[in-house]
Amino acid sequence: MSRRLLLAALLLASPAHADEGANALDARTQKMADSLKPDARTHFITGYQAFNDKDFKTASIEFEIAYKIDPEVPLLFTWAQSERLGGNCPHALELYQKYLYSDINRDQADYARHWIDACGGVVPTKIAPKSIVVDTGPPRYVWYKDKPADALVVGGAAVVAVGIVFFVKAGHSANAADAAMFLDDHARLRDDAIHQRDLGIGATIAGVVIAGAGVGLYLYDAHQHSAMISSDGKSVALAFQF
Repeated sequence: MSRRLLLAALLLASPAHADEGANALDARTQKMADSLKPDARTHFITGYQAFNDKDFKTASIEFEIAYKIDPEVPLLFTWAQSERLGGNCPHALELYQKYLYSDINRDQADYARHWIDACGGVVPTKIAPKSIVVDTGPPRYVWYKDKPADALVVGGAAVVAVGIVFFVKAGHSANAADAAMFLDDHARLRDDAIHQRDLGIGATIAGVVIAGAGVGLYLYDAHQHSAMISSDGKSVALAFQF
């Protein structure tokens, strides 16, 4: 009788035999049986009885039916054991492998590896869980941590401040020239005012240029940090976030 015909015959014949032998189960097996759906439970009990009678071919078929009705992980192992003990190691290997990657504990996994090795299969190595890498994108640009740009802006502001000081001195010199008693004092103070004003203009322009360079560097570095480069192996795409 082919395996398919035997499978069909057992689907019809197993319930009565299983009900008769249900009371013969030990506590652990009974607990397993009770956890299954009624139809699966029937075939599991029949398979258990066949397994104890060393009728591994029948046990394998019954466990297969039970698993297809109610795919509980423990059924995979009992089914695999039946296949192995029945001389069908190739199919047992498939079942052990499937069981190995199910929700089982370390001892169960080690036991499955033992029987995979016993059947001549390749024992999978323990796979370490992959670390999760969170892509947060390019580092966020913080302008006040951009030291070169900070130095330019601060330096430029300082030079502008020097220019303002010269403007103030030029004002004082001009006022003093207007109040001078002697003509030579007036001329000297007026020249001082003009010279101080020129220094103030020069320092202010220089300071604005230096500070402007710092602001420009802020903008450039900010764009560099927000740039995203992608490539498909043939071309490169460059995008900026503003």
